[in-house]
Amino acid sequence: MRPALIVGGLAVVILVVFSVGAALTHTATGQPTVPAGATRVRGSSLLAVGARSALSPIETNGEPPSNVLDAITLPKGAFGGSPSNPGLGSTYDQEMQFSVDASQAAVLQFYRQEFHDLGWKTVTEGAATRQPGLQIVGQIAGTDGFYWQLGVIVAPSTFGASGTTDTTQFTLRILQVQDQQ
Repeated sequence: MRPALIVGGLAVVILVVFSVGAALTHTATGQPTVPAGATRVRGSSLLAVGARSALSPIETNGEPPSNVLDAITLPKGAFGGSPSNPGLGSTYDQEMQFSVDASQAAVLQFYRQEFHDLGWKTVTEGAATRQPGLQIVGQIAGTDGFYWQLGVIVAPSTFGASGTTDTTQFTLRILQVQDQQ
């Protein structure tokens, strides 16, 4: 009987040690968040700033959840227009268009790296659907129990009147992913 008690005791000790270790290393959301202020983006000439305030026109009834909004950045200097609702059958489907003084390639590289650094899983990348430009789409788990997708559609660059500065328009489209049953 004693050997059985020793084995049982060891099992309890191991369970407690691993539980305490997991509790000490677990973060609340498990997701990286955007630091305050402009930050350098590895492999990009553009600096990143949090997009939460710029996206406030498309926040409704607590959607998208905070952890999703906290994982979205904009290139520093980007400015936005009005929101739109493509509403193609999703519970939540909103987008906003922005413009920045940078090339199409620079904006795409910026979002490739930011997706990686901020916990988005890249779902697809390539030619945009039904419009000129290129797109990258990422997916992340929301704290609301749903998955969320961020599509970045980057139009071809244009040149300003001086002919020396690229200007690129891009759209951020955020949608809640419905269960695939």
